Amino acid sequence: MRILLRWLSIILCLHVLGGYLAVAQNAYELGEAALQQESYEEAIRNFISAEENGKTLARLGYAYSQLGRYTEATRAYQGALRFDRNEKHNADTEITMSQALLGLGYIAYQQGSFDEAIRLYTEVVKRGTAGVAEAYHNLGSIYAGRGEIEKAVTAQQQAVTENPNFADAYYHLGVLYSRKQDWQAAIDTYQKTVALMPNAYYQLSRCYRQIGNIPEAEKAMQRFRALKVVDTEIQKHLEAVFVADTDEKTEALLTLANIYLKYERYDAATETFNRVKRYSTSDTHTAQVAAGLARIATDQGDTTQAITHYKRAVALGLETAEVYHNLGIAYMQNRDGQNALKQFHRVLEIDANVPETLTLLGTLYTANRQFDAAETHYERAIALAPEDAVAHHGLAYLYGQHDRNLAKAVELARQATELSPDSAPYYNTLSWLYYKVGKDDAAETAILKAIELAPDNPIYREGLQEIRQREK
Repeated sequence: MRILLRWLSIILCLHVLGGYLAVAQNAYELGEAALQQESYEEAIRNFISAEENGKTLARLGYAYSQLGRYTEATRAYQGALRFDRNEKHNADTEITMSQALLGLGYIAYQQGSFDEAIRLYTEVVKRGTAGVAEAYHNLGSIYAGRGEIEKAVTAQQQAVTENPNFADAYYHLGVLYSRKQDWQAAIDTYQKTVALMPNAYYQLSRCYRQIGNIPEAEKAMQRFRALKVVDTEIQKHLEAVFVADTDEKTEALLTLANIYLKYERYDAATETFNRVKRYSTSDTHTAQVAAGLARIATDQGDTTQAITHYKRAVALGLETAEVYHNLGIAYMQNRDGQNALKQFHRVLEIDANVPETLTLLGTLYTANRQFDAAETHYERAIALAPEDAVAHHGLAYLYGQHDRNLAKAVELARQATELSPDSAPYYNTLSWLYYKVGKDDAAETAILKAIELAPDNPIYREGLQEIRQREK
C-alpha cells in the first residue's frame, strides 16, 4: 500500500509539473504576442510568469527597455548572459546572447555611454553568429554622431553586406554619402533603399536636385507624396489597433490587414490577418481571415491556395457576393471554367446586378461558344456599367467571332477604345472588325495604334501586312 501511495504521489507531481510547464510555455508565447502588439506592460507580466531562462530574460529586457526602464532592463539582460554562458551553446543561445548584448548596447547609447556601446556592439561582431548586421548598423550610427564619417560609412557598408535587405542601413548610408556630397553614390544607395523603404524617395529627390536632374527629382518627389498618403492611412489604423480594447482589437486588426492588402503590402497583411487568431476564434472572424488570405494568394498567383482559403470562408458562413465572385476568378485562373460558372451564378443569386460578374459570365459563355447566353450577360453588364470597357470589347468580339451584328460590333469596339485608350488588344479587335466590314483605311489606322502601344507584338504587324496586301 505504501508503494502504491508513493507511485501515486509521483504521478500527481508529474501532472502538476506538466501543468506548470504548459502554463510557463504559454506565458512566454503570450509575452511574445504582446511584444508584437507593442503592449510592453503586458509582455513584462507574461515573461515574469514564464519559465526563467536566457531567452525569456532577453525578451523581458527588451520589454523593459522599450518603456525606458533601463535599470530593470539591464538586470534582465545581464541575467540572460549569465544563463547562456553556463549552457551548452547552440543556435538559440547564440541568438539570446546577441539580443542581450545588443540590448545592453542600446541602453548604453541611450544613456550617453558611447564607448561602452561600441564595446558591446563590437563584441557582437566578434562573435559573428547572430545580430552582426544590427551591430554594424548601430556602430555606424554612433560613429556618424561623433562626426567620424568614414568609420560610419564602413560600418553601414558592412551592415548591408551582412544583410542585403537592411533598409535602415541603406538609408543611413545614403545620408552619409549626402553629407560627403558624393551625390551619385547617394543616388545609387537611395535607389536600392526605395525598394525596401519607400519613404527614401524624399532623399532621392533631394540628391537629384543637387546634380541638376530636375525631372528625376520631381518624379521621386511625386512618388514620395503618394506613398506618404498611404503611410498616413496605415499609421492611423496602426494607432487604432494599439489603443483598441481587447474586445475591439479583432475588428481593428481586420481593418488594418485589409488596408495593407489594399496597398499590396502582402507580408504585413498576412502577419496582421494571422494576429487576428490570437484574439478571436469565432467562425465569423476566422472566415474573414480566410477570405483575406485568399485575396493575397490570388494576387500572388497561387490560385490553388486561394481556392482553398475561399472555400473555407464559405464553409464558415461567409457567403457573400464578393467571396463567390473572387472564388470564381480563382477558378478561372486555374482553368476550371465549370466551377467558375457555378460561383458566378451564386453571385447573381445574392445580387443580380453585379456588372463585373456579368462580364465574366459573358467571357466564359463566349469561350464555350454559347452565343445567346454570352450576349445576354454582356448586354446586362453594359446596361449596369456603361463605362465598362471590358464588357463593350467582349460583346464586340462575340459578334465578330460569329459574324453577327458587325456594324454594332464596330461601334462597341470603338467605344471600348475610347473607354480604355491605352489597350492595344482593343485597337486590334477594332481593326479586325473594320477589316471584316471592308473599311481597310480605318482598319489600318486602328492596327497602327495597336502597334504604337505594343510595338513588339508580331500579331499586330502580321495584321497590318494583311490589310495592306488586300489594299493592293
